[in-house]
Order: sequence, then C-alpha cells, then structure tokens
Amino acid sequence: MPNWERFGHTWDQLGRKNALGAILTVDGKVADWNIGEFLATGRIDVGRFMPDFERLSPHTPRTRLLDFGCGVGRVTRVFSQYFDEVVGVDVAPSMIEWAQSLHADCDRCTFILNRAPNLRCFDSNSFSVVYSRIVLQHIRPAVVEGYIAELIRVLQPGGVLMFQLPEVMSVDSRRLFEEAPVSGNPIKQRLPKPLVLAWRKMKYAFLTTSTGPHMEMFGMNRPDVEAHIRAAGGRLLEAKPDNSHGLEGAGYEYWITK
Repeated sequence: MPNWERFGHTWDQLGRKNALGAILTVDGKVADWNIGEFLATGRIDVGRFMPDFERLSPHTPRTRLLDFGCGVGRVTRVFSQYFDEVVGVDVAPSMIEWAQSLHADCDRCTFILNRAPNLRCFDSNSFSVVYSRIVLQHIRPAVVEGYIAELIRVLQPGGVLMFQLPEVMSVDSRRLFEEAPVSGNPIKQRLPKPLVLAWRKMKYAFLTTSTGPHMEMFGMNRPDVEAHIRAAGGRLLEAKPDNSHGLEGAGYEYWITK
C-alpha cells in the first residue's frame, strides 16, 4: 500500500476505534474523552486563535474558512460562530462520517472527504482564512512541503493561513527501523543496502498493519518551513512558539498571508 493510502487507512482505523482519543491525545497517549469535554477544547482553541487573527490581520474578511484536518469537527463548529461558511476537510472517512452526524444541524458547516495528497478539490484563492492545528505533525515532511504550497494556493490574497508544526523530532519510528545498523550473521551484513532497505520497508508495513493503527509524528525545522512558505508565494506574518504537539522540543504557529 503506498504511503499516502496507508496514512489515510491508518486514520480511518483510528477514527473507528477511538476518534476523539486519536485526535486529541493526553501526554502523548490516546485518551478517553466524553463528547462534552472534547468539544469544549475546540472552544478553547478557537478562543486562542481569534485574538491573534484580529491582531495580525484585522481587515481580513470573515467569509469562508477552511479547517484542514478537521477530524470530527472539534473546531469547525465553533468557527461557524465567527465566519459565514466553514469547510472541514479530512482524509479519513470515519472522521467525516462522525463530523457530518455530530454537526448535522450546523447550516454554516460543510465536511468534505479528500483522499488525495493535495487540495485540488478546492479552487485557488477560495478561502479568506485557512486553519490547521495538530494535523501536519502526523504527515511525512515530503508531503507537508506540498501541502504548505496547497494551503497557500487556496488562500485568497490578503487572507490568513495559520498552521502549527513542531521542529524535527526523533520519533519517526519507520525511519529509525529502516536506517538501523545491520546486525546479525555475516551473510546478512554483506547484503546490498538497497535490498536491506526494501526488505525493511515491507517488514515495517506488515508490522504496523498487523498490530493495528499506528500514529506517527514528524516535524520540520523552522528555516525549512519558512523557505517553503516563500517558495509558494506566502509571506510570513509571525512564527509564534507553540507546543500543541505535546512532546519535548520546539514547535510553532506559522501565520501567513499572500
């Protein structure tokens, strides 16, 4: 299964097993939430976002907001109190099913399933605000690079994009598994490195699918993030320290316009 398809499959499984706990972990572990407490955290996050939004870009219209990686709509519903239209998009069918059911009475909310590693389902310049928190940290950096460009592409000129992303972390379990030194008998140590890598990739895929859904964490160093923002035509307004990823190490909220 290709990496992106495996990513979507993993999050669909997580959504069916314990959607709330997978979306919002506690101390790095899947938690057991009741729905009221879970949705209350969405109000807290939006309450934190809006003052910075008003400070950094007070003239941006509150017309159409994209909640990228919306999950079950934890913040999507709250944003509908501030914006004319809010669109939540997610890769996992189970998350979108939850969101559509949970917020069926919200006329300003729309939830869209997107299984592609891009946002071609949306036109360029179609959102005045784009929001993404505790999402990109679960996506491999090579794909995040493309998504940064896509998030800027769908942003209207003069609009605001905010995404959160930690610095590079040493918790990429697949990379650690694939790049570990070759040990064991002498024959194994003499095998060509490409053959060892191909075998380890297949073995890792089998282990992670046979033991159930496995949540991975990644990051990207700030200079690299800022370079990708510039390359996509964005302009950085502010990089604000943020530790929403819940692990040791720095992280940032990146506020961008174009």
